[in-house]
Amino acid sequence: MVMGIPVRLHWTFLLVILYVAWAFASFSQTVYGNTYGFGDVEPVQMRWIYSLLFAILLFSCVALHELGHSYVAHKNGIRIKSITLYFFGGVASMEEIPRNPRLELQMAFAGPAVSGALGFISVYLAGLAASYGGSGGVPATMLWTLGIMNIILMAFNLLPAFPMDGGRLLRAWFATQMPYIKATRRAADIGKIFATLMFLLGLSSLNFMLLFVAFFVYVGASEEEKATEISVSLEGISVRNIMSAPVRSVAADMALDELKELMFREKHRGYPVIDGDTLEGIITLTDLQKIAEVQRAITRVDQVMTRKLYLIGPEEEASTAMKMMNEMQIRRLPVIADGRLVGIVSREDLVRAIELCREREH
Repeated sequence: MVMGIPVRLHWTFLLVILYVAWAFASFSQTVYGNTYGFGDVEPVQMRWIYSLLFAILLFSCVALHELGHSYVAHKNGIRIKSITLYFFGGVASMEEIPRNPRLELQMAFAGPAVSGALGFISVYLAGLAASYGGSGGVPATMLWTLGIMNIILMAFNLLPAFPMDGGRLLRAWFATQMPYIKATRRAADIGKIFATLMFLLGLSSLNFMLLFVAFFVYVGASEEEKATEISVSLEGISVRNIMSAPVRSVAADMALDELKELMFREKHRGYPVIDGDTLEGIITLTDLQKIAEVQRAITRVDQVMTRKLYLIGPEEEASTAMKMMNEMQIRRLPVIADGRLVGIVSREDLVRAIELCREREH
């Protein structure tokens, strides 16, 4: 936990730590008069220890890069749910992507700025270390190699390959010239071109890391373009406009075999469970299927229904309902007003609304 933000390690991160340690233990060369890499360090055991330490420091710098984004977001009231370190770098999971081009510029630039600062400070300290212990000394080599890698990280992230930082800077600039959704499409198209070039370069050089990054950029550009289109399509639409009402509910004491017949007859996959005027839970086809056929006649709805409910108000944005369903991995939300159930909004309702909005745009 850093700045109140959970920092998580994906299992692939452990693999890349070992890969980076192996890579930098396997070579050593002179770059601008300073030693880069640990291949000349003796004995071999110390070479591996220094390379592993370097890999850990490098990915600590990657975490600081992501914290740079997160700090600017947090300062401007955007909640960061978590930071996850993957084999290809870090990803900050934000509650929302800012629509303000100026704020997106600041957030996108913060990460590369942190990497650049770390890089140039490390290079400066490497010079000081070399003046005392020689350019081939371990402290100078560690700082010089770390500095060069952070500068490379800064430059790479500034490539205009959406959704990388450079691509977000490009989208923010486009958004000052055109509607946000058009800016996203244009940035995503450029990102996909860069991803294709990275893939071809990775394929020709058998660089698997570059292949994975190319895949991440292409998929990320496509997914964010789609998510932006959905979010913009649902703007200005409230849950009340798209929810299903009045709501067909079932009693808590209904037997599951009766529920099964009701589902087939009315072609519904789920029902709210009402006891008097109180919403007790939701029963779905998935809940029903967990009970063996022979037990359904003697099993009541309230014995298997889902009691943990996520609720939404009728005046909430439809995009908020979409976000809640995606985060909670659920298909429907009860709509509550003044303590009463007034409707249900489902994924099908949201999809229908998105399709109608797209037709209206055309």
